[in-house]
Amino acid sequence: MSHRHVMVTRSAKLSCRNNQLVVRQEDESSGEMCEYTIPLEDIRTLMLEDRQSIITSALLARLAEFRIAVFTCDEKHLPNGVLLPYCQHSRGPKIMQSQLEMKRPLVKRLWQAVVRRKIENQAACLTLCGCSGDEALLALAGRVASGDKGSIESQAARMYFKHLFGKAFKRSSDDFINSAMNYGYALIRGQVARSLCAFGFQPSIGLQHHSELNNFNLADDLMEPYRPIVDYVVASELDVDSPILSKLHKRRLMQILTQMVWLENERYDLTASIEAMVSSFSNAISTEDPSALQLPRLTEVQMGVYE
Repeated sequence: MSHRHVMVTRSAKLSCRNNQLVVRQEDESSGEMCEYTIPLEDIRTLMLEDRQSIITSALLARLAEFRIAVFTCDEKHLPNGVLLPYCQHSRGPKIMQSQLEMKRPLVKRLWQAVVRRKIENQAACLTLCGCSGDEALLALAGRVASGDKGSIESQAARMYFKHLFGKAFKRSSDDFINSAMNYGYALIRGQVARSLCAFGFQPSIGLQHHSELNNFNLADDLMEPYRPIVDYVVASELDVDSPILSKLHKRRLMQILTQMVWLENERYDLTASIEAMVSSFSNAISTEDPSALQLPRLTEVQMGVYE
């Protein structure tokens, strides 16, 4: 099973040879050209942070075949795009048809489960960070109705961020905290979209998100319970007073993909948990049983290996 999350932070030429990623770049100390190789079967994620790097079309095709999520970055070195595999599932049309034919009560119950778990994880985040407000959030989680008719999610968000980052914090501000969270969210969003495509789902058709301008509505729905995991790392492990989001900060955020999380009674690293969640989502649709959907639970934070 793939397990590596690779970041390219310096100018390099990326190509493919014998089903291996080949990276050619200058050594930082000697200035000599060096070559590194990584088996494609070991890679889950490739982050192209350096904007001067060159990648061959043959490698792009191979990355898609191996279902590797490839992230591109903007001038601020924040993820702004992701390359996903296309039509990888053997029963893609059947899966997509079942997605389109979901009955409204099932959709509303699935969204209820997603929102409830997200708020429960927000409460866990406050607990782990030593902040108040966790009990109030758990009480709100218990009030989430089918389809979140009472908009409990938005009420919880206002309370949650106030307790986690202070009353002055605004989610719309262009500051370190928001940049760090957006970076982590983009990584998880890409992984959810990758798994949805691999299972044959159309990521633009969501449960709650329905924007015509968003190709990842379903990914945005299913990633919601994972957001507090990013929030916890930002609040507890990064210096929120930093002026910029540095390479070290980004490496730490990349490690979130290797964090261990609970899905029902089993532990997975975060990327594997996303695959298991999407698999359970497929099962919930086919059986019309919302309780079949397995969602992550934030407990303690343990990171795996990152390079």
